Amino acid sequence: MLLVLLASFTAQQAGAVQADPLMVQVTAENWPALEREAKQRLAADPMDSEALHALGRLSIDRDVGSNELRQSVMEKVQACIAARPNDSLCQLAYGQVLGALLNEMGGLGALGSVAKVQQAFETAVAATPADYDARESLVTFYLRAPGIVGGSMRRARKNADDYVRQDPERARLLYALIALQDDDPAKAEHYMAGLPDPSEDEDLNRLIAKRWLAIGQAYLSDGRNDEAAAAFQRALPHGAPTIAGDARQALDRLGYGQAVTGGGLSPAAR
Repeated sequence: MLLVLLASFTAQQAGAVQADPLMVQVTAENWPALEREAKQRLAADPMDSEALHALGRLSIDRDVGSNELRQSVMEKVQACIAARPNDSLCQLAYGQVLGALLNEMGGLGALGSVAKVQQAFETAVAATPADYDARESLVTFYLRAPGIVGGSMRRARKNADDYVRQDPERARLLYALIALQDDDPAKAEHYMAGLPDPSEDEDLNRLIAKRWLAIGQAYLSDGRNDEAAAAFQRALPHGAPTIAGDARQALDRLGYGQAVTGGGLSPAAR
């Protein structure tokens, strides 16, 4: 149960604040450049919350993150929170990295600290209600956490409703996430229909790709291979190297080619 809750923070590549150049490296998954630039900035200013957040994102990446880096980032993030408790990016980084650390820990000891993850995400959303990364992290927490430690479908939906006023396009991604939690990939696909395909916004492209990949995986779990393949295909034009790679592998396993003909996929020779 705890693993399902906290693994989401390591598996997901949530939205980024494109104004900061470090987040461009997150979008491109250029982890060596991100680590180098973030550490240079932190050497000059240990309270650089954008650098802390970016380094935290690196630390929880499923492929290149490490517990050692998470521990190192956590110490820096805690110092930032102590000095600036309302800093949104430091709170967000704290929640994301703590979630990953608790996932590694497991057991009742980890469960007792889950409330700190919720508090961090709620503080981040209150400080910057327009930030998608913070909002998706909080919605994910509400969806995945047991009710006894703060989980709430009602709160997840309310956050999506609130976010419509901030960013109607990205709010669709939240509704799709909620639909997937309800085991309703068709409804998630309905929400995705209003999004650009693709967008000129590279960060939005990455988020769209992530959601289409999840929709494909949900269809695949239901044995609906044609719908799964179509969803995986939708993830391909949106950049996000790791996500696109996962979609291609899924298509290969299903025996589908990547060419679209007549609005649908062409099955490859089996």
